[in-house]
Amino acid sequence: MDKYFSEYIDSLEQLVVASRPAGDFPVSGISNNSRKIQPSSVFVAIQGTGKDGHEFIDSAIDSGARAIIHSKDVPAYRNGVGYIKVSDSYSAYARLVECFHDFPSRMMKILGITGTNGKTSSVYLLRSILDAAGFKSGIVTTVCYEWPGHSEAAARTTPEASEIQRIFSNIHSAGCSHVIMEASSHALDQNRIGTVKFAGAIFTNLTGDHLDYHKDMESYFTAKKILFENHMTVDGVAVVNADDPFGRRLAALTKNANCIRFGKDINNDAVMKMRRITQRGTEFDLSLDGRTFHISSPLIGEHNAYNISGVAILAYKLGITPEIIQSALEKPIGIPGRLEAFHTKDNVSVFVDYAHSDDALQRVLEALLRLKEKRIICVFGCGGDRDKTKRPRMGAVSAKFADRTIVTSDNPRSEKPEDIISEIVKGIPSSANFAAVPDRGEAIRQAIGEAQPGDIVLIAGKGHEDYQEINGVQHHFDDREEVRRILN
Repeated sequence: MDKYFSEYIDSLEQLVVASRPAGDFPVSGISNNSRKIQPSSVFVAIQGTGKDGHEFIDSAIDSGARAIIHSKDVPAYRNGVGYIKVSDSYSAYARLVECFHDFPSRMMKILGITGTNGKTSSVYLLRSILDAAGFKSGIVTTVCYEWPGHSEAAARTTPEASEIQRIFSNIHSAGCSHVIMEASSHALDQNRIGTVKFAGAIFTNLTGDHLDYHKDMESYFTAKKILFENHMTVDGVAVVNADDPFGRRLAALTKNANCIRFGKDINNDAVMKMRRITQRGTEFDLSLDGRTFHISSPLIGEHNAYNISGVAILAYKLGITPEIIQSALEKPIGIPGRLEAFHTKDNVSVFVDYAHSDDALQRVLEALLRLKEKRIICVFGCGGDRDKTKRPRMGAVSAKFADRTIVTSDNPRSEKPEDIISEIVKGIPSSANFAAVPDRGEAIRQAIGEAQPGDIVLIAGKGHEDYQEINGVQHHFDDREEVRRILN
């Protein structure tokens, strides 16, 4: 049975600035898109980065909206329609769709991962531990939104507000007790998660990315802090990589009583001690609460040791036994597009990875340096219409850590691939061994064709993605499919 509008008003709490009611009514739906408005629904006008929802209020009313939520003054009121002015339309929308779906997050434990790199890997690792402990869970990641019996490709890292609540509702209906989700800086800044509270959250790291949106690192950090400042339960567990300078700041600022700092620094609450990294995986010790966990994982690289440590600490603090945690982490786990390995008959190793920032690319290349017998050939590009500051930095990283670099196209979007490549090349010394091959398929073929026995080829930037976006159109393209086609 549809809730009445009066129930939704209660969910807005202190956001209401002024109201002009027009009677109560059963609400059929909530939308911020005037084209999706149906009779007896509520339209939320949001000032977006491209369009202003306030310009579509009349259109929404013509389609049957009975109430308008707005943050700007409305020039003229229409009879029979209720108007509520709020201080923040984003927050109001998120709270209204929570109410529409009966607040599903309150019936489950929500676990969040935030940071620049390592979010998706951490979600998959944490789910494997929860599975081993006998818990049913759903995941919300850059790769997919998934729960028992259902999987769908992700449109974005953290969905928009109504999608989040739809997904939470479906996860709860599937009998899950836990949700593990990536919390992006965009979603936190735009208040997409409403009043959701997290029983546990991990901060992985913070490095240069998304500065087209946040403008500077301080604003980027401020967005990430929101999760720990506003969205933790009273007894929520905050697990923070304190080897990261922003992580140290976060740990010092947080008022959370259950904040666990981890990393290689011996002053942390949980201390990592690396043992060895091979093509078979990574081994290290993790000391916490007077005991030492010996962890042996098939995942490669010190960056994965950080991801593993974060989820192991959170799982332990949530009451899962060390034996279950260690057993789960020892088993092979497939994380789409995260150092996915392909091996040739000629002893050439090809890896596909999602690394699309300079820090992520460096972490992956440093991991592969420990494995290489001869050379590393790195193929990568940068997305168009996104943070341009990282382009020369990524070029510099590849030139420093790879023996040969092939710069190519990623998702150029509305930009010319050649223009993006020229900005990447600015960071590559003229003495470096590099080439520019705009066609991504050809760049991958060239890299694998050049590789000699003992070489490693890294294809970075797109990972699990199965498309290239060019001038607003998504064309099917999957790095992994390209590699298989070439190797076969």
